[in-house]
Amino acid sequence: CWVIRAAFPFRSKAQLSHAPTLPGRLLGSFLSLSPEYTFVLEDEGGPCGYAAGALHAEGFLQQRDSSWLPAIRHKYPPDLGTGGSEAVLFFHSEPLAVPQPVLRRFPSLVQLGTAPRVLDVGASRSLALCLLSALRANGSRGVFCQVSDTDRQQLSFYSKLGFVALPVAWGSSPGSQLLGRLL
Repeated sequence: CWVIRAAFPFRSKAQLSHAPTLPGRLLGSFLSLSPEYTFVLEDEGGPCGYAAGALHAEGFLQQRDSSWLPAIRHKYPPDLGTGGSEAVLFFHSEPLAVPQPVLRRFPSLVQLGTAPRVLDVGASRSLALCLLSALRANGSRGVFCQVSDTDRQQLSFYSKLGFVALPVAWGSSPGSQLLGRLL
């Protein structure tokens, strides 16, 4: 049995970002800056998937880079612990700017993920459609995301949802691409 819930007021940020199956480092900015578009998939074992979005990606990314990231970097310096963990170092890498043509055509940002124990593609699809419907209902005409070229499962999943690779010159980290979908 699967349940899809809005991230707030269902759980606190701390509870969700520390859930072992949900990557808090990826959800933190969405939980802080765009909680109204953050949904969680649960099963009997607890949180096992998420769909997070930002209606106005350009403003969200500016706010993330100017206030949220500096606060997180201050809280978790790169030398935290012995050499810094992968999660801490993630916060200290510079995010790349999304090209303006992408932001004009696909003004909303989405990020989807499920734990390996989620074998039911229907549950993941329902979670994604919940987010896409919420964004469309509030005026979005298109969404984009970044996916690693090596994550065949994610690429296939996004493709089945109607996302296509965007043919834009983007100084992304090697091995990743931008995908987009009109709503």
